[in-house]
Amino acid sequence: MTSEDQTMPACRICGSEHTAFVRNVPMRRSKQTSPLFYCLFCESFTHPQIYTEPDDQLERDAEWHITVEERNTRWANNFLNGVVLKRNVGSIVEIGCATGTMLSEARKRAIQVYGFDTNPYVKKLAWERHGINVQDELWDRTSIRGPVDLVACISVMEHLPDPQTLMFEIGAYCSAYGAAAYISVPFMTEKRDLHWLEAEVPETSANPFYLVDVHINHFSRTGFELMAKRAGAKVISPEAIGWIGYYLEF
Repeated sequence: MTSEDQTMPACRICGSEHTAFVRNVPMRRSKQTSPLFYCLFCESFTHPQIYTEPDDQLERDAEWHITVEERNTRWANNFLNGVVLKRNVGSIVEIGCATGTMLSEARKRAIQVYGFDTNPYVKKLAWERHGINVQDELWDRTSIRGPVDLVACISVMEHLPDPQTLMFEIGAYCSAYGAAAYISVPFMTEKRDLHWLEAEVPETSANPFYLVDVHINHFSRTGFELMAKRAGAKVISPEAIGWIGYYLEF
């Protein structure tokens, strides 16, 4: 397949029509390939969502979170220690909370917590391991009536076929209730990272294109900041607190 075979899609991160076909990249889980597109405006990479997780893989994904629970507990406490320096946090909603590790650590600090995750298999594990009641749906501004102090969204937007909608929902909620947000996406990818695409098949998870089956968006910093600004963010501060992400105020 060549660039002539591709219909150039708009960038799903910044909305620009100016995108270019880069190459086909292998998908590890489906054993197929997917066309990768580069945004000439914001320098992000995206590819079509052409893989749906089967139930058995969703179950394995949920169980994987248990294997990294010790690591995530450290990151969660670093995150909570850092975010309380930004503002007084008495309540948190986490979008994509998985098995509830971060929310469990927050609750130990007397913070009220709300968890949402679209993987139905994390709900049981979160309750059994941490007593966290997870709502198995993708959060939007109507999911909670009333204010929380912080909306956390960690390792979610790289999976979404429409990350802009979630960003705008977060912005609308934070604007309505005076909340802040912390959003982290892994593998911030810049033009200088094109060397990763020299490998015919990514062989290491350090390669941002290693798991393109489910990581369908590869944000550049420019792309993320443009998306946040379009959603109304007035404070856009890169922060390495637990995870590497952005602290946002609207």
